[in-house]
Amino acid sequence: MSDETKKDKLTDKTEKVKTVDVDALLTEVTGAIATGRPAKKAAPKPAASAAPAPRGAAPAPAPAKDARTVRIRQVKSGICAPVDQKQSLQGLGLRRIRQEVVRPDTPGVRGLIHKVRHLVEVVGE
Repeated sequence: MSDETKKDKLTDKTEKVKTVDVDALLTEVTGAIATGRPAKKAAPKPAASAAPAPRGAAPAPAPAKDARTVRIRQVKSGICAPVDQKQSLQGLGLRRIRQEVVRPDTPGVRGLIHKVRHLVEVVGE
């Protein structure tokens, strides 16, 4: 075969592949526009190891009683606080004054508490 015929066959194959992909994409987009909903993506297939447990199996173990927790109460508003402190309050799950939340006693949570220590108080450990 000559080089020209090889190139022609190669371009024919790539054009067919591109046409199929473009047609599928156009169909998907026009369907999404017509229904007013975003196009659905294919759901990932669950792994075989993540199969549901049989009915007679014991439920998942509860968190250990030894796990330390911290009870935090917001005592001041975060309205005039900088954005990073507002995000720390949100990360702790605090939304309003006198709201209390219980969080695990981890270095990350302790860091968030330290960052907004003037807005919150630790009620119990």
